[in-house]
Amino acid sequence: MRAIEITGEWSPREGSRLSKDEQAGHWARNAADAWRNPRWTVVDRPAPDLIRPDDVLIRSRAVGICGSDVHLYETDASGYVLLPYRVRLPLVPGHEIAGEVVEVGPAVHNVRPGDPVAVQTLQYCGRCDACRAGLAGHCGEAEDRGFNLDGGMAELMISRESNVRSLAAVRERHSERDTFEIGALCEPASVAYVGMFLRAGGILPGAAVAVHGCGPIGLAAVALARAAGAATVLAFDTSSSRCKLAEELGADAAYDVVALRAQGVQAADVILENTHGEGADMSVEAAGAAGAILPQIEGSLAVGGKVVFLGSEAGAVPMQTMAYMLRGATVHGSIGNIGGLDPVIALQASGRIDLRPMVTARYDLEHAVEAVERASQRQDAKILILPNG
Repeated sequence: MRAIEITGEWSPREGSRLSKDEQAGHWARNAADAWRNPRWTVVDRPAPDLIRPDDVLIRSRAVGICGSDVHLYETDASGYVLLPYRVRLPLVPGHEIAGEVVEVGPAVHNVRPGDPVAVQTLQYCGRCDACRAGLAGHCGEAEDRGFNLDGGMAELMISRESNVRSLAAVRERHSERDTFEIGALCEPASVAYVGMFLRAGGILPGAAVAVHGCGPIGLAAVALARAAGAATVLAFDTSSSRCKLAEELGADAAYDVVALRAQGVQAADVILENTHGEGADMSVEAAGAAGAILPQIEGSLAVGGKVVFLGSEAGAVPMQTMAYMLRGATVHGSIGNIGGLDPVIALQASGRIDLRPMVTARYDLEHAVEAVERASQRQDAKILILPNG
């Protein structure tokens, strides 16, 4: 089968603190500490076989390119990837996956060949302290498709049944092509859902929400905030085209921060002006640029405000703790989408949210590397790879 494969050089940075397990297995919890000079190529690989009785063989139909994929493509001045997340190479990338069931193992009961499905990419252990505490998204023993387990940018892939979610309800409302594309969009949307509603506890109807970063996760945050009853939804990005999409998906107004700066205006000023000086009840950092965005969040916190970190940034950033103390604000870190995929599928199937406008380009598998290069320009919202046309 045809697949995208990422290879790279294992070269731990001087002073990096890798465990013996990481060093022996050539994998890193923080890829930016160990992997250099990544190479993305289209290759032939053996087709996967069903091994476990609960395995599901899936024909990939739509796979989204995420900002984390781009961070595995881009490098710093020393050639190290920018992604501060667990990675093992070589690897088939792709964790925003929808496809069609081809074959199932004897212990599979909930899906059958021909069914449209989305794939929950994190395979958690169920045994560690995090899993037992109900925080499986933070499992220390997890295998994660597209990061340390082969993902969906291939013609075929294997998933356990427990990680497969039916898209039958979506198919009742949409065409086949739209069903698979919506399925792929459910992954970034569920990342936003988990951070905003499961980790941070959500918002009350009538709240003011500010979303910083209008990539797919940020755009999904805009749509979810509107669906949850926010009275004011403001969005900020460096791309005017992404700002237009944010307004299409539910933002009352979206601002190009580059244009704001040229006028001597800061995002915090805009938020305060649009909330009668009260500030944002929830601020979502979805750009992976906390160093630049935190001062704007800290300058526009509502009393009791919530800050949700969904973007990934490898370096440390300063935080003005007194701003949070004075406003009684809380900070919520979140990663992954455990617990969010089913409600997001339901929201899309019901029509309460419709994320299809965020798809701005589609590529076949043979041109997937070009697609990732395009994604690195950060002008598109969501680029999809269609591995089987």
